[in-house]
Amino acid sequence: MPWLPIYADSVDFEEVLGWLNTSEELAFIVTDGPGRWIAVPTIRAIENPRICLWHVPSGPLPLLHPQPSQQIGSISDPWAGWEELRAGADSFNPYFGAGHPGVIWLNVRPKSYRDPNVIGLSSFEWVGNYYSVIGRKADESTERFWRKMRRWAQKSAIKIPRSGALDGPNAEIFAFPSAIAAFKDGAQRTDNPE
Repeated sequence: MPWLPIYADSVDFEEVLGWLNTSEELAFIVTDGPGRWIAVPTIRAIENPRICLWHVPSGPLPLLHPQPSQQIGSISDPWAGWEELRAGADSFNPYFGAGHPGVIWLNVRPKSYRDPNVIGLSSFEWVGNYYSVIGRKADESTERFWRKMRRWAQKSAIKIPRSGALDGPNAEIFAFPSAIAAFKDGAQRTDNPE
């Protein structure tokens, strides 16, 4: 599954949020009360450790009916909000089933949970075409958007390894400028998501 790992501290996340807010292709899915969600084009601040991003051109979002039903409808107007009929295990995030290809998740870890002096490993995650074999292929526009987001990360950050010297081998994590400055000043980084 596609994954875009990043090291970003709170300063860097202001830049990340700025880029997401300027994208006309994305909407944030945020709470609209208990069991209710709504799509909004921008948010003022990152307040949750996991953010749901809907790639709007990908098409409608699914509305799962309560179990034991296997029925899946569509959310008629995400911009007007909706009530979730079947919640996932995490009540702080909307549930669209096992990996909807029009949804990208941002995992926000500017600090390690275990040690607030350590920069955490954040990431964008996307199911991509993992479920294409059962007919849930990602829209081509979402595939293009994912590539666009990777290019933005490549221009905005420097790839570094999970551990060791910043210029060491196996560079795979995109480190944003403020995080890089912190690492150069001796800050530590987590080598795995928490």
